[in-house]
Amino acid sequence: MATSDRHATTLALAHALSAAERGLAVIPLSRTKLPALRSPHRDEPNPPACHGECGAPGHGVYDATTDPARIRALFAAAPWATGYGIACGLAPHHLIGVDLDTKSGADTSATLRELALRHLFTIPDTVVVLTPSGGRHLWLSGPPDVVVPNSASRLAPGIDIRGAGGYLVGPGSRTEHGVY
Repeated sequence: MATSDRHATTLALAHALSAAERGLAVIPLSRTKLPALRSPHRDEPNPPACHGECGAPGHGVYDATTDPARIRALFAAAPWATGYGIACGLAPHHLIGVDLDTKSGADTSATLRELALRHLFTIPDTVVVLTPSGGRHLWLSGPPDVVVPNSASRLAPGIDIRGAGGYLVGPGSRTEHGVY
């Protein structure tokens, strides 16, 4: 492994541990933004619908944790990880991510503001993470008794929602497209 990759892994682990200290459950990610650990059931002819009940790592967002020892173990099992994902929809923050992409060519920020005006809601001041492609991730806190699903371009072209069962790439993560 190149020194820069080891450095990226060390930084990703440090950022993940910092997020976990703030109550955000995390998993290691590869440079492709996918979970760094493969499913332990990948070679089974009829893989079970396992969300980590088997105890082995490799269940994506279902491995997300705030436990520092578990986070270190997940990163140790994936020394190629250069980023981390933050699980959405979990207590205590019930994080909902609004992903404003630039790939569609649309001005997704203006589209979101237009949707807010049309549907009479306010976009609160919040954490905004800049993506390598020039997009933005808005972090919102949802109500604890509502499950917000994931969606892609359902609200408008280029606006994706990350909710229960989804994750956001954490700030400081290094991907093949750049740093968040």
